[in-house]
Amino acid sequence: MPLRYRKHIRLPDHDYTQGTYFVTLCTRFREQVFGRIAGTGPTARIDLNDVGRIVEGCWRAIPHHFPHVRLDETQIMPDHLHAILILDGRSVNSTAGATRWVAATDAVGPIDGGPNGPQRGSLGAVIGAFKSETTKRVNRMNATMGKRLWQPNYYERAIRAHGGEHGRIAQYIAENPENWK
Repeated sequence: MPLRYRKHIRLPDHDYTQGTYFVTLCTRFREQVFGRIAGTGPTARIDLNDVGRIVEGCWRAIPHHFPHVRLDETQIMPDHLHAILILDGRSVNSTAGATRWVAATDAVGPIDGGPNGPQRGSLGAVIGAFKSETTKRVNRMNATMGKRLWQPNYYERAIRAHGGEHGRIAQYIAENPENWK
């Protein structure tokens, strides 16, 4: 079987170790595994189940594992998560040791010696560690080792500092439950 390569959707020359990002992570096959939406209109909210509580706990723990990351508006939905993450870039050259989520190893490069995988401390490294840890915990809880929880990749948008974009995106995230199908 030939190797399959996924298209890279990140900006090639963008520094993903700093900046403010609107991210969306979707469950595999958009399965509604995090809970259900209770209520309608402005009172709508997510009632998280056990899987949703694992995702919420791991999300809130991100700054403990990645001190250069601040969490902003976040909303877990039945089949996806929307959030704003702020990366200040200060850990990229840090000599801090590993955390339980991220081992202190260097990336092994491909044959040409170039880097392999996301840069340490980057948005990709943070999201990758989060998705890995939540999947392990959910699989351990459900005794379903090896089952995927998340779709490959994630969606991200760099939020510009000017023009009110941050406020509009935060409002969109906060209102997501009331707009649920």
